[in-house]
Amino acid sequence: MSEAEPGHAALAVQLSGALKELHRALIRSEIGDDPALQNPYTMLFALIGDPRFAWMGPLSQLIARIDQQVADEEIGDADILAALHGEVAGLTGAGLTGGKGDATFRMRHVMALQKEPEVGLATGRLRKVLAKLPPLPEPE
Repeated sequence: MSEAEPGHAALAVQLSGALKELHRALIRSEIGDDPALQNPYTMLFALIGDPRFAWMGPLSQLIARIDQQVADEEIGDADILAALHGEVAGLTGAGLTGGKGDATFRMRHVMALQKEPEVGLATGRLRKVLAKLPPLPEPE
């Protein structure tokens, strides 16, 4: 494997940061005013085991994978960034994905966008980072 290019790793870190910001906003939107989830420990256990939060699993896994790839210096070329761009686009519905991606996540994301302004702001920031990544491959 070739040595990772520093600029690619920096973009991956920016992408991870924007995804984490979106994740936090989605969590806050899902928790809402539920008094049972205002305690940080109760919230943590709910995030881990409560089925209401299971739809966020693909986002959590993507963030963890990007962070691991950065730590392992595996973000070596533009193709990897383009693939990550495609995964994020499929998850959030940003861009042309040919119907691929997680429909449940996209539906819940749209619901959160309508409910919580911070989700909209985080989504906008994520799209700005996506614009810096290599473009999505054209659908065949």
